[in-house]
Amino acid sequence: MEEEYGKRKHKHRRKQRPYVYILSLLLIAGWILVIWHFSTQSYQQQTIQPWLHKWSEKVKIGFTLPDVQFTYGELEYSLKQRPYDFVEFIFRKSAHLFVYAVLAVLIYGGMRYRKIHMWACFATALTVIVIIASIDEYIQQFSPNRTSSIRDVGVDLLGGCGGIVLYMSVNAFSRRFRYPRRSSAKRK
Repeated sequence: MEEEYGKRKHKHRRKQRPYVYILSLLLIAGWILVIWHFSTQSYQQQTIQPWLHKWSEKVKIGFTLPDVQFTYGELEYSLKQRPYDFVEFIFRKSAHLFVYAVLAVLIYGGMRYRKIHMWACFATALTVIVIIASIDEYIQQFSPNRTSSIRDVGVDLLGGCGGIVLYMSVNAFSRRFRYPRRSSAKRK
């Protein structure tokens, strides 16, 4: 029975196609350019506070905001005292997590497609994330009203790790449905 399962699994393996590898390299390069494009924008070009002010005028919150506070870098963030700054900070850091999660998945997935060992793919993806994030922070210091921080490289690395873990989880979950194991009751 195990032999039959192995043959079936092997039968469904796809051939490696060079154009898929080239496409993945183009997607990675394009995504890096998008990241670096956002790095060159000024704070005024990226701020969501005008939108938050407009939105808050339309939606009346009928309760008092909780007093959530924390410090990131040299700045204090308080949901109760400065809610727009607080929300924008959460939005920006979430964007960091998302953008670098996507980059890590593109790198990891492209390498796994080439049948490279999982740990090598993981290490390579995270190494590239650290390099690109460091360059991103370096570029930001030349953008008006932007700051660069090594902490953001850590946030980007967390996003990369999270993206790879999510990608691996989805793959493992989908594999269970593509190649279901037969129960012991059906075996003879």
